[in-house]
Amino acid sequence: MRIFLIGTGLLMLLSIAAIAGQSKAPTPQRLPAGWRNWTHITTGVIYSKEHPLFGAFGGVHHIYANRVAAEAYRKNANKFPDGSQIVFVLYEAKDENGMYVAGKKKVTALMVKDSKRYAKSGGWGWQAWDASGKAIVKDPVGQCQSCHDQVKNRDRVFSRWNP
Repeated sequence: MRIFLIGTGLLMLLSIAAIAGQSKAPTPQRLPAGWRNWTHITTGVIYSKEHPLFGAFGGVHHIYANRVAAEAYRKNANKFPDGSQIVFVLYEAKDENGMYVAGKKKVTALMVKDSKRYAKSGGWGWQAWDASGKAIVKDPVGQCQSCHDQVKNRDRVFSRWNP
């Protein structure tokens, strides 16, 4: 009887662990090949300590979109179709004689739209890599989606097309 109860308890713990593992949203594992040749959507600079995101995202931002996402940007769509991919690259803002230019790379981030695969994180897969290439997103809902929910009405995409 004791062996059965111990075995049942172990089985329950393993089941709970498996369910907990399933509750975590997946993340993309690598940047898509050729992303630097995608459509450049916009560039922005967060330069002031007064900006609420200066601490985490101060610097020069470049946004690139694959063909699917670029079409949605051009239409000023509030919904991006599955297959959309957006790359965000953040560099230090370097002042060169009164002109801000990109300095050292800080972060490269990726958003991948797949409503089924990334259902737990708002339909988007999120990942970011530091300057050394180390993946830094462990909790895509808490680290990415929670902030992007501010623009939920634009499918969680902050950037806009800048023709």
